[in-house]
Amino acid sequence: MASFDFDQEYASNFAYSVLRQFPIQMIGQGLSVQGLFMGPWYFYFLVPFYAVYGLHPLGGAVGSVILGLITIIAFYYFGSKLFGRPAGLIAAFFQAVLFRNLVNDWSITPAFSCGLVVIITWYYLYKYWQGETKQLPLLGFIFGLFTSFHPILFPFYLVFLTLFIYKRIFPSFKIFLLTIVAFISPLVPLIAFEYFHRFTEVKLLLEIFTSAKMISGDSSIFSKLADFSLIILGDPQYILGLKFFPGYLLSTIILSILLLFTVKKIHVWKENFHLWAIITTFLIFIFYYSFFPIPVISYYLSAPVTLLVFYLAGILGYLTTNKFLRIFVIIFLFFLAFINIKTLIFERWFNPSLITLSHKDEIVKVIREKQPKEKDFFVSYISSPGWNFGFNYFFKIYGIIPKDKAVNDYIYTIVIPKELSPDSINFSSGNIGLILPKSMQ
Repeated sequence: MASFDFDQEYASNFAYSVLRQFPIQMIGQGLSVQGLFMGPWYFYFLVPFYAVYGLHPLGGAVGSVILGLITIIAFYYFGSKLFGRPAGLIAAFFQAVLFRNLVNDWSITPAFSCGLVVIITWYYLYKYWQGETKQLPLLGFIFGLFTSFHPILFPFYLVFLTLFIYKRIFPSFKIFLLTIVAFISPLVPLIAFEYFHRFTEVKLLLEIFTSAKMISGDSSIFSKLADFSLIILGDPQYILGLKFFPGYLLSTIILSILLLFTVKKIHVWKENFHLWAIITTFLIFIFYYSFFPIPVISYYLSAPVTLLVFYLAGILGYLTTNKFLRIFVIIFLFFLAFINIKTLIFERWFNPSLITLSHKDEIVKVIREKQPKEKDFFVSYISSPGWNFGFNYFFKIYGIIPKDKAVNDYIYTIVIPKELSPDSINFSSGNIGLILPKSMQ
């Protein structure tokens, strides 16, 4: 079920470097802007799982799923803290059965695991709103971890700044100092990398933001504001699997109920935090990325979308206090489970066009079995652009390294997807075909 493409191959090579070459890695995966890098901690989390599996990529997938299980527990815990136990159970249920969340768990991609960090951040923002400052060091530590999950979370810094200006709750000097130390501690590897490389990332960031045209009157800005607003409002129904819903209806219902509950001071929504903070967060994320000087991908806005789904769980949890509405909620949850498990089975498990970790592993194993020992061989590809990631890592861990130029006798051709050369394939796994050397056909 797990994929094995660019991101997954990077995580595998990171673990290989730590376990086989040098254990200290100061940076993680490169970002979409060449020359910028993530922090290493997400990938270090995966290293023990790779070690248990002998560096096989399945170890990374297991580690990613373990992180998904931790996320389920976190959504139950923080959902219960904010909205009550029924809401916590429903929030955990969403994480456990929704197809999109399951695919994220198999992805071994830090940006797709951000839900855990989002929900922890949100809880500690809530505690600060309530006037509690003793937990600011924990929030500071989470803020420092943003670089090791993905910079898409950086707008939360502005959310906290706005919250601080509004509430003006000052911590003691001791708490302030501990918060700064906690924030910096996860950043130490990146800071060291910057020091040893003459602050190349800082210089690149300054160049990007100072050379970009960020004119508020530019019509493209207004277009971005509209597009990003629609992404946030439209994505929750796709996460839930409700593709047949009219566009943006679900988010409109969630926000309308949230507004009604806040005005009527119902249950936990009698505190203005929930409405005030979520609207502030949406606006900050939308404006932040509307003025962002580089192209923005839809998943950059995943944090507000995660919060919308989380608040849906809070609303449904409250509705269970009514006997009649409790039946509606149970039916709705069973329906969600049915459509998502159906998608899981028919779009993932029985999909003949999939190209997964298992299929790529099988192709390399066939080459290993067929190839005579001590003989040189070459691997060519007939593939769509960007589809041939992962094979080199399998060759490396199986100890059979193809030559970087053609040899005379043993030339294997991997066809991905199979329809690029369907009549020549001698062996296939999933949507990957293998053409054997002429001497083996």
